[in-house]
Amino acid sequence: MKVAQQLTHNCKCAYNEVRSIGLSNSVPEKIVKLVLQWAEQPLPVAPGRKPGEIAFRVTLTQEEIAQCVGTTRETVSRVLSDFKRRGWLRVKGIIWTILDKNALENMITT
Repeated sequence: MKVAQQLTHNCKCAYNEVRSIGLSNSVPEKIVKLVLQWAEQPLPVAPGRKPGEIAFRVTLTQEEIAQCVGTTRETVSRVLSDFKRRGWLRVKGIIWTILDKNALENMITT
C-alpha cells in the first residue's frame, strides 16, 4: 500500500512539474513553483526554527532541477543565490527552508 501511495505521489509531482514548466513565464517563476510544491511536504517543526519558516528535503541536484525547469545548472544556481540573498530561502545541504513564503508567492504570475 505504501509503495502504491508513493508511486501515486511521484506521478502527481511529475505531472505538476510538467504543467508548471509549460505555464510559467520565467525561470525564477518555475523554480518558485517547484520550491512551493516541495514545501507542501514539510519536515516536522524543529527546535530553533522560527514561526512561518517551512523546511523540506530536496534530494535533486541543481543539474536535475535545471532539467525539470528547462534551463542550465548555472541559471538555477544564480536564481537560488538571488533567493538566498533576498532572505527568501535558506539552503543547508538537502534541507531547504522557506523564510518568506509571501515573497516567493508574489513572484508567480496568475
